[in-house]
Amino acid sequence: MVNNHSSSQVPLLAASGMSKSFGGIKAVDNAEIQVATGSITGLIGPNGAGKTTLFNLLSNFIRPDKGKVVFDGEPIHHLPSYQIAQQGLVRTFQVARALSKLSVLENMLLAAQKQTGENFWQLQFQPHVVAKEEKQLEQQALAILESVGLAHKADDYAGGLSGGQRKLLEMGRALMTNPKLILLDEPAAGVNPRLIDEICDRIVQWNRKGMTFLIIEHNMDVIMSLCDRVWVLAEGRNLADGVPEEIQRNPKVLEAYLGK
Repeated sequence: MVNNHSSSQVPLLAASGMSKSFGGIKAVDNAEIQVATGSITGLIGPNGAGKTTLFNLLSNFIRPDKGKVVFDGEPIHHLPSYQIAQQGLVRTFQVARALSKLSVLENMLLAAQKQTGENFWQLQFQPHVVAKEEKQLEQQALAILESVGLAHKADDYAGGLSGGQRKLLEMGRALMTNPKLILLDEPAAGVNPRLIDEICDRIVQWNRKGMTFLIIEHNMDVIMSLCDRVWVLAEGRNLADGVPEEIQRNPKVLEAYLGK
């Protein structure tokens, strides 16, 4: 399950000076992070360290008070979150989100971007083009569901999935956007151990096909087995970064994160 490769010395994602306060409390304080192309990068820290807030800042779900985010060579901190997703940076959430009354396959199809059928005039005057694209998207969605182990659930209501299956569905929907980088927020949280191993295996498989990941996770076994590099936050600030073995031995991390 260990990933051993990353590529490109120029980071796919580079954020610097990221800061965000809520009611005078600094949730993120001049933080930075870099993610190499082709890597699985981890982001850890104690509860309240600002990890999810930093994710929200990177994807512009919330606006930073200050800071700069460069993705694939272009500044993105001024862009709305949907445009950031269109450029290839997508994220999942701690609590997996699904439209419960739609099927698993329908949830997947909704994630596809820039569909021809979304344009009224093309829908009216090019129905054959729309129908062909819908068929191609359905085939793509079924192939991704197969890759996440949910093909047998394609016609089931998404509301009937377990918590772990919903997380796999959310990852699948992220893949439907053809992303360059996926931000995973606690993919193993609340998931039974057998499914955690399956989720980790899927991440490794996608990474080997060229997908880049940035992962928040409290499960240290997951982080240390998956990641090429790990960044540590404490009280909204950078505490350390390095390969997993360095992080495990770092006395500041042991004190702040592991309570030793």
